[in-house]
Amino acid sequence: MKTRIGIVGVTGYAGQELLKILRGHPHALVSYLGSRRLRLPVESGLRGLKILPFNPKEATRRCDLLFLALPHGEAMSIAPALLKNTDLRIIDFSGDFRIRSVSVFRRAYGFAHTAVPWIAQACYGLPELNREEIHGRRLIANPGCYPTATLLALAPLAEKNLLLPGSVIVDAKSGVTGAGRSAKQDLMFCEVNEDLRAYKVDGHQHVPEMEQELGRLAGRSMPLIFVPHLAPMDRGIYATIYVSLRKKMRETALRALYERRYKEEPFLRVLPKGVWPQVKSVAGTNRCDIGLHLDRTGKRAILLSAIDNLGKGAAGQAVQNMNLLMGWPETTALLPRSGS
Repeated sequence: MKTRIGIVGVTGYAGQELLKILRGHPHALVSYLGSRRLRLPVESGLRGLKILPFNPKEATRRCDLLFLALPHGEAMSIAPALLKNTDLRIIDFSGDFRIRSVSVFRRAYGFAHTAVPWIAQACYGLPELNREEIHGRRLIANPGCYPTATLLALAPLAEKNLLLPGSVIVDAKSGVTGAGRSAKQDLMFCEVNEDLRAYKVDGHQHVPEMEQELGRLAGRSMPLIFVPHLAPMDRGIYATIYVSLRKKMRETALRALYERRYKEEPFLRVLPKGVWPQVKSVAGTNRCDIGLHLDRTGKRAILLSAIDNLGKGAAGQAVQNMNLLMGWPETTALLPRSGS
């Protein structure tokens, strides 16, 4: 018997990408499609299934697992009622349950958290770092796209306490779909095309998420500098990360560290020496490609990471989390989409 799956927020870019993946999933039956924006049902493209105005009772009745692909601040208003007195499981795409501190959350997002008791119940869903914690949980906080690219690049060094605190600088670029589907003047074609610009230099909401998880891996406070940029492409994240190391290393040792750490990871690829990640190589996949370089001092490293913001940065990672939750092979419906 297939597991009944619902998506709330299916009309957004991430929701549409998720639906595309689920159509090819052998164990998932898409049984509910909802939208917080709709007033009337619309066709979904699936036989006999319409996109409906969101109704919590109907979603709970029809689903075993529900994806919430909603803007920040909306999941916290509906998740508690969906989870209370039910067996429903939720995978949330927003930042509502990623940050543990309510005061830090408020500074990052600009509003108070309204479902504080559920923060402790949520698991941060980055499988390569939290795989064992994901099993058996009812609420998964799907990570942000920038944090996914950044944390996967930094994790092997952080876990071995090799990062010099305060030295991490992240220069990252995102495709336009990372800003969502809402109509905004600065995201119009004529504004974005033939341009490259920084934004939220004074504090992106993903910074506390990255610092929290990086600090957890390192066992100490790990502040970082993060500057995001909007690139004239549909999809993709490219992060160039500069770090100072606590001890001198050889590049062969740095490379061996990463290759050992990610050897068994189906979606992580450490590229050969002198080969750098490309956004077009990961587009439409759930893969993260990582490139490594150590400067001549042996104490400064450059880490390069590329993902698809709608794949490993959103929908693909959400399906990876679902597979873990349900005890299915982790790569189900995600390979061979990851390509060569």
